[in-house]
Amino acid sequence: MQGLRERIDKIFGEVMAVKSISNTENERNIEDYIDKYISEIPYWQEHKDRFGKWEIKGDFLKRRVNWALVKGDSPETIIIFHHHDTVDIEDYGKLKDIAFDNLALKKHLQELGISSDAAADVKSDDWIFGRGACDMKAALAVHLAVSEIYAGELSPKVGLLFLSVGDEEVYSQGMRSAVELLADLRDRFKLRYLIAIDSEPFETDLPATKKLSVGTVGKLMPVIVAQGIISHIKEPTKGINAITLLNHVIQKIDLNPELAEFTKSEMTPVPSWLMARDLKQSYDVSTALQAAGYFSVLHLNTSPNEIMAKIIKLARAAVDEFFPEFLQLQEIYGVAHDIAKPQVITYRELREKCAALPGFDAFDVKFREEEAADFRRGVDFQNLTIGNIRKLLEFYGHKEAFIVIALAPPYYPAMNCRNLKDTELDIVKFMELYEAFLLNKYACELQIEEHFMGICDLSYCALEKDVGEYMAVQDSLAVSPELYQLNFKVLAQLNIPGVNLGPRGKDLHKYTERVYAPDLHTTVPEFLLFLLHHYESVLREN
Repeated sequence: MQGLRERIDKIFGEVMAVKSISNTENERNIEDYIDKYISEIPYWQEHKDRFGKWEIKGDFLKRRVNWALVKGDSPETIIIFHHHDTVDIEDYGKLKDIAFDNLALKKHLQELGISSDAAADVKSDDWIFGRGACDMKAALAVHLAVSEIYAGELSPKVGLLFLSVGDEEVYSQGMRSAVELLADLRDRFKLRYLIAIDSEPFETDLPATKKLSVGTVGKLMPVIVAQGIISHIKEPTKGINAITLLNHVIQKIDLNPELAEFTKSEMTPVPSWLMARDLKQSYDVSTALQAAGYFSVLHLNTSPNEIMAKIIKLARAAVDEFFPEFLQLQEIYGVAHDIAKPQVITYRELREKCAALPGFDAFDVKFREEEAADFRRGVDFQNLTIGNIRKLLEFYGHKEAFIVIALAPPYYPAMNCRNLKDTELDIVKFMELYEAFLLNKYACELQIEEHFMGICDLSYCALEKDVGEYMAVQDSLAVSPELYQLNFKVLAQLNIPGVNLGPRGKDLHKYTERVYAPDLHTTVPEFLLFLLHHYESVLREN
């Protein structure tokens, strides 16, 4: 029987050769590889009901979530999970054909121009290059090898659930769908989830330092659509330019520390707009009727309800500053004050206004059909959101100035294991176990991060706050539930402590992406096996 390192190398070499670019049909290729590999392991040949592929509902690419369960003597179950999709390979340029081949890349990367650090790593056996090497097919290989070895044990004490999900690099459809899978498996096999371990890579310049994240940052993407009142450019004060209106909102929000969070050890970035533009289709001499933009808000402890309330308050403050100045300009140019003050409303409020009008039901059917068709042809959630707001404004038909505030998917809840209640895991004991393991076996030190700041699927393991604190998300998402599913109630019921414990990596998403081989071969897989054999030491005392 192959040893741990040999299995990892075999799996890693094979999965690196399987192209699985995110949000493409070839993600199914890696699903098929994983399913076939598991089906050939004796344990799962004997227990065919303990592995499979879970359908992602409504996914037009027909992707699935791979899972495999080793049932333990106790109901406690440890989850190890990762994503098997990768970002694209366009940045490899002329080396795209060898983007997944470590040895070939080491021979040719110099042709693209690389840093001195990357050049040194090319010459080292400690680093393995290739798209997805560290983000995150190394984790796939580690988790599958560990699962295979553990499945061969005669009487495993604790259960082990292997999960491999897709679409993490785009919309996290895989892990969002896995929320329902985890609930199904829990009920079907009478499981109690102890911990979920994601194995995203970490970056550090210190080889003897490993990182453990006991939580993950949250992410919201507010979308603002401003509607003005058209006027000829020679008489701009006879209307309201949507660009002017949006610009006032941008100035209130951009780089505003009120929307950042600061703790003793961490801080989130201030928000900065990712896109802002008018929505004209072609040039003319009229002011803009509509303009739109969006930005990200990363958060740690603040609830979505609180964040949305702050954004609404800032938008209203922007209007309060703009409108008196606008009225003064009308006075100067002798224009009558017959334009009402712009209204600030949420997407839900706009939809409710429309729902009260005759013909809405028929409009809504067509609205949903067009939305689904746009998504299938590749329109992203941000532009779907903007388009949906514009359609509602057109149906509403009021020639008034508005600022409409919505959210675009995907949404990532913030989570920290320290803040979860009623769990069997003692997170401090877990940290101490990993720290002692690293020190005693590898003379490495452990650095604790309260939140993984790279945004990851740990967000879908538990909710820190009451479900009601997330209602602003449900109310403000401007795409239909058929296209974007996130079951907050089930997620709250799962309440699984989640940590990120992965290998060291460098240059994620770059053509010099690479993973640290010692972590791939020993550090991470050996600790996972150690944890499985010592899980009782991280249980909370009653």
